[in-house]
Amino acid sequence: MLTKDRFSPLPRHWLSMDGPSPWWLAKTARRTILVYPPIFPDPPTAGAVTAALKIYIALVAMADDDNQRKRVGRYAVKTTYEEIQQYLKLSRAMVREGLKLLEQCHAIERTGHKPLVYKITGLDRNTEEGAKGFVKLPKGHLYGNRRQSSTLPITLANYPTRGVDAMNGLALYLLLLSVVQRDNNVAMISYERIKERTDMSSKQIRQGLDLLVNHNLISVLRLNNEETFEAFGMPVPETVLRGTPNAYLIKGLKGREYNQRVNTLGEMIKQRKDMVVPADFDEPA
Repeated sequence: MLTKDRFSPLPRHWLSMDGPSPWWLAKTARRTILVYPPIFPDPPTAGAVTAALKIYIALVAMADDDNQRKRVGRYAVKTTYEEIQQYLKLSRAMVREGLKLLEQCHAIERTGHKPLVYKITGLDRNTEEGAKGFVKLPKGHLYGNRRQSSTLPITLANYPTRGVDAMNGLALYLLLLSVVQRDNNVAMISYERIKERTDMSSKQIRQGLDLLVNHNLISVLRLNNEETFEAFGMPVPETVLRGTPNAYLIKGLKGREYNQRVNTLGEMIKQRKDMVVPADFDEPA
């Protein structure tokens, strides 16, 4: 049975600032950067990028499974177009486009054809990409529906695929996962920093975050005083970092029991007093 607070290792390799990261892909679809040398014959559509990001999340979660390790070894996943379609409610064309983008960006590597076998780049810590480490992907929360039935799509399938806002939102979600605090479920980052990483406008950031909130992927908390910084175990900056940063609570990333009922900043501040810093996130078994 898949528990609600189960998480999977997500490689930092593809969440870096340089090269074809998720937000780099979104930039190419928005035509805010020129692709040189050309990786794609034509810039990808927003729908194709969103499909790619959803497929990537699903493949990473699928690879974190004992049955997969027995079938194809560690760091890889054996699947079919039909299975991905069922999991994510995507058309066959979108699955094809999404997988192609992920291969072109070196997020995954195809090692088999029928059925498909993909190696997740960066999961093996003994490689240059894997040495960058991992962040936590809330697998239990994103899988959701499959706790009741293996024939249902995963909860992530309910997140929209069409439109630039949907693409921006999913790129933001992966960015937030990459900056989550080690000892809680919270990502702290200012709008200015998000703009630097993603080339999104304030309006685009707000609309993307709204989608994530509306689809129960995050909660938004405001950091605006000394007590709040102390609650998150952070030093109070001499100058607020180019505007008061927000705190984004990642749903389903319940690394510690004390955090399971945290939905408001007040509760986080109250429970912060009893917090103990956990051990480092080790290599997946």
